[in-house]
Amino acid sequence: MKMKKILNITLFSTAIFFSACSSDQAKVKEASTTSIYNIMGISQTQNIKTASPIKISPDIEYISYHSKPVYIPEQHQYSYIQTVNTIEENAKSFLGTPYVWGATGPSTFDCSGFTQWVYRDAGINIPRVSRDQARVGNYVAFNQLQRGDMMFFDTHKHRTGKVSHVGIYLGDGNFIHASSRGRKVVIYNFNEKTFYKKRFLWGRRVTENSMQYALK
Repeated sequence: MKMKKILNITLFSTAIFFSACSSDQAKVKEASTTSIYNIMGISQTQNIKTASPIKISPDIEYISYHSKPVYIPEQHQYSYIQTVNTIEENAKSFLGTPYVWGATGPSTFDCSGFTQWVYRDAGINIPRVSRDQARVGNYVAFNQLQRGDMMFFDTHKHRTGKVSHVGIYLGDGNFIHASSRGRKVVIYNFNEKTFYKKRFLWGRRVTENSMQYALK
């Protein structure tokens, strides 16, 4: 009887011991899980599958690794504006330069030779002819044109819907191009030269940073 009583006490103690260990292991596992989420930098501790909150152990200090703002160098913030300014300055420097079909500059230009030269001077390589230039960069609708965008036109006597001319948008309805009609590099305004507004096809933007090394 005495031995049976001792055995029961031993078994009871052992059960309590293992029960306590199991509880501690659960806390350790819970704490470890939270630590992993902290290391990953997840700002809201959630169970990804169930979207239910994960309990955080009171002895763990929660840290968000994305709380600090990302520093963007000042020169990158203004690179787009600088590129556009360079394009406009380069283009205007050729005002009055004679138009010659097939010419690539710098003393004479045709329309696409002019745009290729201007963008190349700004560090952007584009194809030689207008129909190929019309395929690079991002598509831009007429009402979304910004300074520095290329603009493409169908200037055929009878409309074909195919690109035959290119210019550069300067803002406020103005654009610069090597004009076969004007026989030189000129600036026109869409409101004054409605022919070009009617024959506008689309624009292309190649002035964004991601575009500048893949345009050959």
